[in-house]
Amino acid sequence: MMEENHTKPIETQNDTMWFEGSPLAVCAVQLALDVQTGDMFACVKFQNLRPQKLQSVTFDVICYDEFRKPLNRLTGLCFSDVSAERNAVFGYHRRIEIPDISVRNVEFIIQKTVFEDGSSWTNTGEKRFDTTLEQDNIYSVQGHYNKQFLDICTRSGINGMNLVLQPVFAEDHWLCACGAFNWSDEEKCSQCRVNRAWLEKSTNLTLLKEKEAREEEAARKVREQVAMYSAQQNNDLQKAEFEQRREIRQQELKHEKRRLTRRTICIIAAVLIVLALTAYLLMSFVFPHFLEGKEYKQAQNAKTAVLEYPQEQLLNTVSAILP
Repeated sequence: MMEENHTKPIETQNDTMWFEGSPLAVCAVQLALDVQTGDMFACVKFQNLRPQKLQSVTFDVICYDEFRKPLNRLTGLCFSDVSAERNAVFGYHRRIEIPDISVRNVEFIIQKTVFEDGSSWTNTGEKRFDTTLEQDNIYSVQGHYNKQFLDICTRSGINGMNLVLQPVFAEDHWLCACGAFNWSDEEKCSQCRVNRAWLEKSTNLTLLKEKEAREEEAARKVREQVAMYSAQQNNDLQKAEFEQRREIRQQELKHEKRRLTRRTICIIAAVLIVLALTAYLLMSFVFPHFLEGKEYKQAQNAKTAVLEYPQEQLLNTVSAILP
């Protein structure tokens, strides 16, 4: 809308309004007072929804008081030489003089539109703008599922950052996520060229939830496989560690056995040495000394007796013993 420092807005309406079959939408309406001249005027912002370039539009303006009571109707108003392409807005810079300063709101009613290809449209039923073309922010509707949508856009080669509105699919029209108005028979958006079927599927919350569930299930299976692999790896590692510890223990036992064997041999050898040394000492020193004390004398006496024994008798005795 065209706003100037010397104008005072009386009423401002910024909702995009439309009615079924209308080739135009009203994007904004403003009723204002020129404080310098005291004149009342209205401004309107139309949008061309048809593929054809708009040439002119004829409309009426109904003026209401503060109680929404009709005061008068301005008829046959026209914006000519518009030359508005598809989705283009126009009219917001043109003032429409309102003769009654008691007017507090206004309503625009399209009567006829003419396009540069020669086609035209006439409002035969006096239809009025009664449908709000409203869209919520796509993130506020989809929440965390919006990330899935952006991922789908990226994989499809589409700039998802331009698709910021939740699309609306009605019987006679659909609103793209870029905000553009499209007719029900149009398969692609008139502005961003996104395919309607793709958009409807990619922003459907039910489908996104199912997709998320499938992805979570796949992730769970992957986690389970990783856990199983890790458990197997741990089991293999524990088994290897057990085998290693058992091998080390066997080596330690073998070493201990050899050590004990060597120790036993050493002890036995030492005992034998001690015994041999003891026997040697006994035979060399103890026994001779003991014999010298007692039996040695008896042996000497026996020797003397033998020596003194008569030889002849001795020989006879020996002969008697020997065979």
